[in-house]
Amino acid sequence: MASVTRGSYPHPVLDTSDDVASSIELFNVAVTPTVEDVELKFQVRMTDPDIKALIDAGRARYNFRWKCSSTIDSGLLSEPRTVQYADSTGYTAWIDQQRIRRTVRVEVTIIAAEEIPDYQLTAQHPDYGGSSFHLQSGDVIADGGYFEFEPDKLYDPLKPPVGSCFRFVSNAKLRKGIEVRFHDDEYVIVEFPPESLVGFGALRAHPGLQVSLVVLPALMQTISFVKDNVDGVSSDEDLSDKLWFKAITDLVAGVGSLEDPAFTLAQKILAHPLDASLFHSLDASEDE
Repeated sequence: MASVTRGSYPHPVLDTSDDVASSIELFNVAVTPTVEDVELKFQVRMTDPDIKALIDAGRARYNFRWKCSSTIDSGLLSEPRTVQYADSTGYTAWIDQQRIRRTVRVEVTIIAAEEIPDYQLTAQHPDYGGSSFHLQSGDVIADGGYFEFEPDKLYDPLKPPVGSCFRFVSNAKLRKGIEVRFHDDEYVIVEFPPESLVGFGALRAHPGLQVSLVVLPALMQTISFVKDNVDGVSSDEDLSDKLWFKAITDLVAGVGSLEDPAFTLAQKILAHPLDASLFHSLDASEDE
């Protein structure tokens, strides 16, 4: 749902106040998470003919700025796709999943795209009289408010939902083997030598092998790390704020408890991937 926070401006600004006797409305907001991005769809209805003329002349433009307080990241929705309706414009844009976490705010404004020395609106409030104003590039002309969302993370075929816990990255310092790191707040980091990560990616057509060869042992190590942390064996670090920790403990609770062996828990969470891989291999060999 769209909201508006009224700013303070030295010139007429189209928003929910009575500064300008026209309207701007943000509506039909839809947020859809994908594997790599969060897709945003929304519509904007703006009725002021003078501002429309400025936009058409390239002297003003829509500005869609997003910010995430959790990652302290922000940016513009660049090159959104547009659809023109009878009385509004629809926009579709994307934000990289890696840049956001928890609450994200998207603000919709119209700003000056260049210096406008003679800014005046026919529908500006009578208190302004016939005054015109000198605007600088970037000054706000209209404020459509904002909407907020919390991104639901979706992940690639390495899920069951355990995919929400792992990120697979290259580490040029590694010559052999795979390392599992627990320092990140959002993901368990699985590090590969560069060549091995390429090989792992080449198995995309065989997700069962990816899971059996890499995800299963990484998950076992993660469960063991969580268990040792809960038991106070390896570290007294508080992991409760880490998203992967909550995801792992929820997954474990869904199939057993931390008292069970890590190998047993990991197999159950992953729906017994070794069985599936072996059966697949047997079927393939029989077909030859």
